[in-house]
Order: sequence, then structure tokens, then C-alpha cells
Amino acid sequence: MMGETETMLKIFLAEDEIVMREGIRNNIAWQEEGFEFVGEASDGELAYPMIQKLKPDILITDIRMPFMDGLELSRIVKQELPDTSILILSGYGEFDYAKEAISIGVEDYLLKPVTSAQLLEAIRRIAEKIYGRRGRQEETKNEKEQRTLTKRRLFRHIVSGEHSFSEVLKEAREQEIELAAERYNVLMLQLFFEDGTETFYEKDEAFEDHMEQFFAYGSSVICAKLSCGEYHLVLKEENGVTLEQLKNAIEQELEIYLCGENKIDYAAVYGIPVTRFSEIKKCYEEANLLFAKRYSLEKNKITEQVKKIENEMETKETLDLGELNVSGIDRRQVEQFLYTGRKEEVSGFVDDYFRKISNGSLQSVLLRQYVLMDLYVSAVSVLEKSGYTSENLLEQYKDAQKMEIFLGTAGQAREYIKNLFGAVIELREQGMERRYDNLIQHAKAYIEDNYNHEDISLNMVASEVNLSSSHFSTVFGQETGVTFVEYLTKVRMDKAKQLLRTTGTKTTEIAFEVGFRDAHYFSNLFKKTQGCTPREYRNRSDRPEQEQEKL
Repeated sequence: MMGETETMLKIFLAEDEIVMREGIRNNIAWQEEGFEFVGEASDGELAYPMIQKLKPDILITDIRMPFMDGLELSRIVKQELPDTSILILSGYGEFDYAKEAISIGVEDYLLKPVTSAQLLEAIRRIAEKIYGRRGRQEETKNEKEQRTLTKRRLFRHIVSGEHSFSEVLKEAREQEIELAAERYNVLMLQLFFEDGTETFYEKDEAFEDHMEQFFAYGSSVICAKLSCGEYHLVLKEENGVTLEQLKNAIEQELEIYLCGENKIDYAAVYGIPVTRFSEIKKCYEEANLLFAKRYSLEKNKITEQVKKIENEMETKETLDLGELNVSGIDRRQVEQFLYTGRKEEVSGFVDDYFRKISNGSLQSVLLRQYVLMDLYVSAVSVLEKSGYTSENLLEQYKDAQKMEIFLGTAGQAREYIKNLFGAVIELREQGMERRYDNLIQHAKAYIEDNYNHEDISLNMVASEVNLSSSHFSTVFGQETGVTFVEYLTKVRMDKAKQLLRTTGTKTTEIAFEVGFRDAHYFSNLFKKTQGCTPREYRNRSDRPEQEQEKL
């Protein structure tokens, strides 16, 4: 039984017989039974717009109604709201009606006359199916979150060089991944969007799902999502599929999915192939140097790393003088970096940006002032969109508005921009940390207050903190190191252990008190997570024997 109407399953009734409609509405204690009766209509045509607005979990409908009958209403509702379960009432037992109802996806079919007890029993059966589906959906989402975390951990162990081959090999095989290969390489991918909006997180989640399916055909690619929009891959040459073929297949898929279907720009870097597992670390580190310049790389293609990249930075101070390349001044590129770049990437980005717009023409004080002012405006624009002001920037970098003292040389100008951008990124990260810290604390408090509701879900908590479920899932996992379901389970198990230690309440009642509908499932989960049954845990406590539960 539910304690709050917003957690109850919603019921809507479409029935043209007023006596029947009033009887169903008034003769069942809906709230006491754990349901919310949200609305009714006398025919399908009136019912449909109400159903669109109310989005009931269960629709009860008669077949024979004027204007739009129950079968037509069911067909339309199933197309628009596929998660809505439908129970049909009919005075007709003809096989054709039942056959059509089944083809539409109707859950149950009752013949009139029907008693309140019969109707309630059918609704309870449907409710059990709904709870079962939701439970499976949560389990699937939890499994996906866990896969993401374990893949990210494996990827770090592969590229860090801090673990022996045998250790990483064992970890990979636990995930049914074989590490041995003829050659290896890395590929780094960055998706670009205007800013960190909810739309971006939704699209990023869809892209992650798509690529997971794309890579599912084999183990030649180990893909890890490092942050929202950033993916790093280890490619393996095996089973006759070369690294070049893998790269081309990925590039083709990115072209179709990102550029063609979803209009999302990307930049990608492809490293220099290596033949030994132990060389992957160096391959990754060298590719990462080029990937740090991803904001200025050519968009929507995979840039291949070449040997000469290693010496590129060493020549930056000896470049020939030239004219200002106005086309190279790209404010959007700068803003993309300030939204998503990391502080350790600032120096490389600024050096690369200055080299792109000028081969030394910044010797002119006038041009230096123009470029610095343009970059300053971009920085302040990003801060304002992130909820900060130029005053906040001054607190972080006191020389932000003393631009004139950095106009002496091109080197001083670069140093000013590096400090400026570093301060902007620090403010952005501080803001995100504060926001996420408050958000996670809010989510944890909500879980603490509602863990005993059997239908508490990731979607419900995400809605409470005003994030999409996919964005909240990513943030919660990154900030806590565990999935939402793992955290909820821990809270529930801790509460159950407290009750087992301090009360004589039966295990079946404790299961309900901590939010489990099925006491048997609770006992199995308790043993799986705690290493013993609830009875065994209680018997280990120091409580007097006469207070022990008699099971």
C-alpha cells in the first residue's frame, strides 16, 4: 500500500454506461488499494485527450462506446503511450473481439457483468506485471551503469602502465575480453555542443548506447566513456581485421550517426600503432598530446598522429613572422574549449591557437590588444552563461583587467591568456563541484526519506533534482563511485540491519519496512550483499535470546 498519491499507479476509466462508471469509481477504495483514480470519460473521443494529459498507468475501457470504441482507443493509446496497460470490459465474448484485443497488446479482457472484486483482482495482476517490468528496467539500467564503471576502470589499467599484463589480462577476461593482439592503437573522440545543456546529455546518452551496440560484434574495441562527450578507445588488430579497417569502420559510423543523423560535430585522434601491450601507455600519452588540441583540429574527421607532432611544440618560439590570419580567430572554438576543456590542456590550446592566427604578427601592440580583447570577451561570455560575473573572474585572477601590462611581447600576451583561461576553467569546475555536491546531497536526502517506498526509482530521484534520468545517472555514478541502485540497496540493507539488531520484527515485515514488495527477494539480496541470511545476521547480534525472532 502506498503512502503518497504521486507514487501510486494511476487508473483511468472509459465507460459509456453511467451506472457502471459510477460503480467502478465509487465501489473500490482506490487509495487504500494503492491506486489513484485520475479520471473518467463516457467515450473514447472524450477519453483520448484526457489520457494524453494524465498518462495513466492502467486504462480500463469498455469495447462498445459511441464516437470512438474501446478497441480504437486502445490502439491509439498503445501507439502513443506504449507503457500504459489496458484492461478491456466487454459484454461480448466473441473470439474476434478477444483476438483483436490481444493483437493490440491489451493486458486483460473481462466479460460483463463483473464484480468489484473481480475487477480489483485483474487490476492487481496488471499492477504486478507493471512493477515487474519497472524492476527489470531498473536492473537493466543498473547493469549498464556497472558496465560503464568497470570498462572505465579496465581502460585506465590498460593505458596507465601501472599494472602487470597478467593482472590486466585477468581483469579483462572477467569481462569476457581478450587482450592478446597482433597490434594495438588508441582512438580519442570528443563530441562538441554549444554548452552543457540537458539536450546534450540526452544526445550523448543515445550516442553511448548506439556505439555500445556498434561495438558489440566483437572484442576488437575497448571503449571507455571518460566524461560527457569524451570517449577513449583501445583498438586491437585480431582475427584478420586490421587497425586501419577498424578505424575506417568507426569513422564511417561517426559520419552516419553524428554528422548525418544528429548534426553533432566531433574531433578525433588516432595514435601511432604499437606491437606490444607494454607500449600502449606511450601510445596513449603521445596521442593525448595531440588530443589536447582537439578544439582546433579539423572537425568531423579522425586526425592521424604522425611522428613530427612530437617536435611541433619545440619550434613554437622560432616561427617566422607573418600576417594576422583573421579567419583563424574562432570564438566558437574558444568557447567550446572553455566549456569542456581541462586546466592542464590550457597551455597547449593557447599556444596552438596563437600559432594558428599568427606567425608572429602579434609583435604589433595594436594586434595584440585586439586578439586579447577578443579572447577576454569570449571568456567573460562563457562565465556569464555559467552563472558568474567579471567580478568573480577578478577574484580568481586579479590581473584579468590589467591587460595593458601584458601587451609588451607576444609571449606576455600568451601568458596572460593562459592565466585567464585557467581561471575561467577553475571557476567552471568549482561551480560544477558545488552544483553537483548540492545535487548529490539533495538526492541522498531524498533517498533517505523515501527508501521505504517500493517504487522509488532513478527516474523519480532524477525528477526531484531536476535532471534527466540519463544525466543524473552519469553524475551520480561519477560523484559517488557507485550506481544509483547500488547506493539505494546499501541504504536499504543498512536500515534492515539496524532493525534486525534492535527489534524483534519479523523478516517479512522488515522487508516491507525497507521498501521491498517481495520478502523472498529481500532475503536473497541480503545474503548476496551481506554474506549471510537475515536470520544469521540477527543471531550474531548481542540481543537477549528471548528477543530473537521466532521464524
